[in-house]
Amino acid sequence: MELLWGMRNVDIHLLLAGQVLWNIPLFLILFGLMFMYFYIFLKKRYIFKSTSQLWYFCLSMSIIYLAFGSPLAVISHVSMSLHMVQMALLYFICAPLLLLSLPSFRSHPKKSFAKPYITFSIITLMLFAGLFFIYHLPFVMHGLMVHSHLHTGYIALLFLLSLGMWLPFCWAPLARAVAKESLSKFAVWNSIGVMPACFILIIGAFFIEGVSPMHAHLAAELSLPHGTEINMAFLPPAFDQFLAGAIMIVIHKLSMTNWG
Repeated sequence: MELLWGMRNVDIHLLLAGQVLWNIPLFLILFGLMFMYFYIFLKKRYIFKSTSQLWYFCLSMSIIYLAFGSPLAVISHVSMSLHMVQMALLYFICAPLLLLSLPSFRSHPKKSFAKPYITFSIITLMLFAGLFFIYHLPFVMHGLMVHSHLHTGYIALLFLLSLGMWLPFCWAPLARAVAKESLSKFAVWNSIGVMPACFILIIGAFFIEGVSPMHAHLAAELSLPHGTEINMAFLPPAFDQFLAGAIMIVIHKLSMTNWG
């Protein structure tokens, strides 16, 4: 991919060398949340369905740390496919696991219980699908990635919406109250909602030009001069973006197969 920053070439391996790859504050926060969950789990054991919920919560916290506190968070700044792995882990793996770890309380088989939650899930699915598609428009992704705080807020909003999107499948009281036919229809709409963002990556791989959002983000994070070109030696840019879209489809499909 030709970058508009053409003055100086900096190898990505040199840029990543010496960077802080493990986020200790995030680790402490997530560890604290796991400790609190474990305490509640022991004290209020009757509100949980099984011990597997404890492991679901720990796994969801581990995925968050893998995505945003590990070296993946740094390396994903230069690879579209790794960035999409990061997002797919958060929205399609972590979100369902987090919902599965929530207390079950009582079963509510009545439709009057399920209806408002289903309506809420439909709204969040529509919002997630729209914002997820907008995020993958090249100029939007570029604009967000050069403003770290705005980008973090957008990612957090999508994560909250993804929780609502998975609610009918993974929150035990609601899953028991919704008919299987309704869940099947919702699963179809869930898949349809995610596809446009994946397709825009795949189709866009054939028309790549200009500044890579990944490179712009990395340059902003490392405070590099405006005339700096970053040499990404991992994958050809077009194939990297094509692979990104394919990865999103595969991970989402696997999630729907397991929980949808």
